[in-house]
Amino acid sequence: MNLEHTSAPATAPDGSITRVDSPIARGIAAASIGLGFFSTIVFFWTPFSSFLSSVGLVLGLVSLARGVRGYRGENFALAGTALCAASLSVTVTLTQVLRYVQWDF
Repeated sequence: MNLEHTSAPATAPDGSITRVDSPIARGIAAASIGLGFFSTIVFFWTPFSSFLSSVGLVLGLVSLARGVRGYRGENFALAGTALCAASLSVTVTLTQVLRYVQWDF
């Protein structure tokens, strides 16, 4: 027994049928953006921001591998992956690299 509603295939302006992903798959790609943005804001919370950006990076890479797109073809997975990778690189640079730099002369 299938409780989900079936939707009609979306058509592009030229009449061709476009691919429609499930709302859950699009939500995973959007979660990657949200996790990346929030981990960028709280980058100074050392283990928490690294965990958020790592989870967002994994979700974004899984969505990229599946080819998930938005309604109009937006690539949310790529945006989330880039945001999480940038946040993770900033966090790792600040916590693992710059803590060994001596600021006293």
